Amino acid sequence: MLNHAAVIIAEDETYIAMALQWAVEDAGGTVIGPAATVGDTLALLDDNFVEAAILDVNLADGDITPVVERLIAIGAQIIFQTGTGLPPELAARFPGLNVQMKPYNPERLVEQLGEMLRVKQTHAALIR
Repeated sequence: MLNHAAVIIAEDETYIAMALQWAVEDAGGTVIGPAATVGDTLALLDDNFVEAAILDVNLADGDITPVVERLIAIGAQIIFQTGTGLPPELAARFPGLNVQMKPYNPERLVEQLGEMLRVKQTHAALIR
């Protein structure tokens, strides 16, 4: 389903990060991370090609916005998974972001990510 897509996972709850990692790997994706902090996530982005991301909104060291900005700049597909929703300023700045509320099914989240990647690839092929 993910066709070896590189997916970065930013999640500070170990069990959730592991469940997401397994779901991505089971769907044929390559996991970058998981990272538990914004700083670690940015470092991984410095060193790795990333096509998609699953992000927790609330990481231990602060605001996820710098990660979102980097991912949007490179055209990565993003799914947020959160218990609180997006901060209002992030939602206003980037309308239309895919937000899934916890608890969620990791496999379903990865299915959605796979569909987002397929749509992006189809769109790219049509404009060539």
